[in-house]
Amino acid sequence: MVTKRRKVPKDKSTGLPKKYLGSTKGSKRAELAKVLKRISTLAKAGKTIPKSLLKRRIELGSKKKAKSTRKKTTRTRKKTTKRRN
Repeated sequence: MVTKRRKVPKDKSTGLPKKYLGSTKGSKRAELAKVLKRISTLAKAGKTIPKSLLKRRIELGSKKKAKSTRKKTTRTRKKTTKRRN
């Protein structure tokens, strides 16, 4: 008997799997879905995907990093000399 595969949870408004839209909300989510659909149609047609489209996908999908207030310091190693007997 073949085991039944589970359905992938999809976004109601776009129909794309939720895992591709998980980190976004609102208008960003809709725009990301549009970009993903465009990339998939180009890929299925065997055409080249423009770098600008890939860059836009990364921008929309990534969360903005909070600015760090603490300044990074570099630690220096203590110089040790060999003892002579």
